[in-house]
Amino acid sequence: MFILVVATGCAGAEEGRPGLQSVIRDSGGVMIVENERPAPETRLGWRIAETPTLSIGAFEGDPAYELYQVMDARKLPDGRIVVANGGSGELRVFDESGTHLESWGGRGEGPGEFGDFAAPWSVEYWPGDSIAASDPFARRLTIFDAQGEPGRTIVPEEAYYRLIGVQPNGRMFLSTMATFMGGTLGTGMVRRELEYAIAAPEGSVQTALGAYPESERYIIDDDRGMRVYPQPFAHSALAGIWGDLILLGANDFYEIRAYATDGALARIVRREHDVRSPTRADLDHHLAQRYADDTEQERAEALALLSDMPLLEAFPAFGRVMTDSRDYLWVEEYQLPGEPVPAWTVFDSEGRVLGLMELPADVRLFEIGEDYVLGRVSDELDIERVQLWPLDRSDP
Repeated sequence: MFILVVATGCAGAEEGRPGLQSVIRDSGGVMIVENERPAPETRLGWRIAETPTLSIGAFEGDPAYELYQVMDARKLPDGRIVVANGGSGELRVFDESGTHLESWGGRGEGPGEFGDFAAPWSVEYWPGDSIAASDPFARRLTIFDAQGEPGRTIVPEEAYYRLIGVQPNGRMFLSTMATFMGGTLGTGMVRRELEYAIAAPEGSVQTALGAYPESERYIIDDDRGMRVYPQPFAHSALAGIWGDLILLGANDFYEIRAYATDGALARIVRREHDVRSPTRADLDHHLAQRYADDTEQERAEALALLSDMPLLEAFPAFGRVMTDSRDYLWVEEYQLPGEPVPAWTVFDSEGRVLGLMELPADVRLFEIGEDYVLGRVSDELDIERVQLWPLDRSDP
């Protein structure tokens, strides 16, 4: 069956900017959405406040406000903010004004604790009014109720212990930690991979989804031993929850694939994209900046060591991907060398392009709600703060 739909300025609840075109077709039961690229100067009418209305974190004073290694945060339905503070192994809970209320978890082996050397890496909504905290070092998940009481601990089967997301029915999207793709390691470029699975709420693996590429690394293996260096323009894995579907793949191409929980491909979202290739000058400039604070001798040695690092065929097609409370996709433009802070392309819940948006720069984003954006910032002293910016979607 083949269906062709040309949507220009999608009407109804899924509002788009006039003139943007999406072509939707069915290919063997897979919905394919081809999108026009919004003009760089265009923007959705939505607005994000220039300054946050809530900022949690302090340089000194009450230790409850001294945040370190914040891995994630969520805003609960009653307005409380739960912060996964990896440095202390706690979930710290604050009210709507940023006042510390209590802390859950902590170091130790007791109920709800994260182990002596572990820490919560992510916080996810769990069906009902509970919270799931992922602890990949201890290879387990802890479920807390709305009052912070630990309910149960889930130990997923096999090596799938990194929680990516939780579906509304409680099924968990999990991955292994990164490993290098096959072949004999030696001097040269290698790419890491992750294995993914869907698990039932009690932790049993229901569907093994296989291995997918993550990021490239440059390995030097000589008489000094093996050293691994990140590729400055490495690609990255794409994995997340999109309503009843899961996102899975990498950002090699501007193509976002969504799968059903049985592993069947359900949807492909594409957007027009100009392929750009890194140059030797791009790589040399990046490495010079990377080692700018080293001594002259250290910098010279590092640049000589990495002078043979191979170039990738192309820059990543996009940066981060997030979903919001409406199941819209937010896809960040990849920041090319020397280019300004990129905008984000927003797609509706079916994958049709709506337009471009700017989000706060230099922020590790955790959540995009109906009327807020939540993330972590760090200042020049590396003081971490969790901040919330109001989001106004009233103007389409």
